[in-house]
Amino acid sequence: MSVGTEHIPDRVEDRKPGRTARPAPDRPSADRQRSRHRRVDRRLAGLAMPGLVAVLFVVLHVFAFPASLFSNDSYRYARQAYEYLGDTRPEAQHKALVAYCKDEANRKYRAQLLDEMKFKGPRDPKAYQQCMKATEATGLKPNDPRYERIFETRPLYPLLAAPFVGVMGAKSGLSAVSLIFTTAGGFFLLATLRRVGLSPGLALLGQVLYYATPLATWGTLPLAEGPLLAMLASMLYGAVCLLQGRIRTGALVYTASLAVSAGVKYSSAQMAAVTMTLAAGAMLLCVRRTRHRGTWWLFGLSAGTVAAVTSISKLLALPGTSATLQDTFSKHWTKPEVAAPWHDLVHLNVNFWWQWAQHQALAPVLVLPLGLALWGLWRRSVPLALTVVGLGATGIATVVAHPVYFQTERLYAAVWLIVAAGLPVLVDVAVQRAVRRRCGGSAETPGLDRADALETVRVASGGSRTASPSPERSAP
Repeated sequence: MSVGTEHIPDRVEDRKPGRTARPAPDRPSADRQRSRHRRVDRRLAGLAMPGLVAVLFVVLHVFAFPASLFSNDSYRYARQAYEYLGDTRPEAQHKALVAYCKDEANRKYRAQLLDEMKFKGPRDPKAYQQCMKATEATGLKPNDPRYERIFETRPLYPLLAAPFVGVMGAKSGLSAVSLIFTTAGGFFLLATLRRVGLSPGLALLGQVLYYATPLATWGTLPLAEGPLLAMLASMLYGAVCLLQGRIRTGALVYTASLAVSAGVKYSSAQMAAVTMTLAAGAMLLCVRRTRHRGTWWLFGLSAGTVAAVTSISKLLALPGTSATLQDTFSKHWTKPEVAAPWHDLVHLNVNFWWQWAQHQALAPVLVLPLGLALWGLWRRSVPLALTVVGLGATGIATVVAHPVYFQTERLYAAVWLIVAAGLPVLVDVAVQRAVRRRCGGSAETPGLDRADALETVRVASGGSRTASPSPERSAP
């Protein structure tokens, strides 16, 4: 007789009618779940230092908030935000003027504190009243309807800022939105540099450079530059994903970034789309390994944005290039319009750029790091260099269209994106070359071209890659 235990129930629950034995746990499934938890833990740990950098950045800019300027443009964005909150035009204008005049009075007092002849004197109590008296009747000039129309066609920034303005006030609310976007821009650049294969330390360097350059100087003011510059960083991330064959993620991020840019300032979105169309076209023509679906998506999305913005502008009669030129040469329509704006634009650009070059020769604070960044990007990956330059070049294109000298640094702030992205890449290239030279290997920088070629073959063929994977991360 058998004395086995095959008929003995494993659990008491198994003796009960209607109950089935609980299946043994799936070991591979449990292992996958533990592995997934470990990856999440590593990612959270990897975000600790970038999060600390971002917190420090926010704290510093909260400390520097009194030094920020509530400008003429800020007044107009604040007025729109109050109108979105339900105020009538006169009510919104009054609240925006109060914010402007308070900041103007504070600015004058700060200047007095640094005046060696007046720093001991009392604060002028009439500065605020004088400002309000001069502007209350007609609003802040210039107030030509053609100039007002330019700001009325930029709805998204004041719309996003409206809840913050309602709670925090005009200057604080607009600045808070700009600070949020600029902080996010640093994380987008960090993610891009990690995506192209840089170490966490060098990617963190890119985030720090984003926060330490004019990208943040102008991006945290109560102006539209913060959202625009942050969207350039997110466009860079989306473009890199597309070039790596990650079509869904790349197309979603890239399209959303262009859409937000268009809502903030449609002319800037159109300009970025034009430069990225040229960059993607150059890749398709000159870089054979990038002739795959991702690059065609990048080209199509960029060219499609150019066509869409152009069509919508004509359909809605939005201010175009002609209005922009007349705005520049008529001092916001406070002077008569000029007869030949294009001729004047060329002439002014000639005067502008040779004097700008002379100032850079005396102190190459932009040209030197820009040249180093371009060199590093080019040595690492030609497609990556074309992508970064395509986005950063929007700053140069903006100055060419508006060669107004006292606004130069604000207008070409986007150029610093090349510096913030390129210098960490240059350091990575230099370190890899030094390591290979020390180890007796090839002195050539092992750029991302070989890994990129493998990715291109996989994407183009629609199958899995057959070559042994590179230890480096795939990148454009």
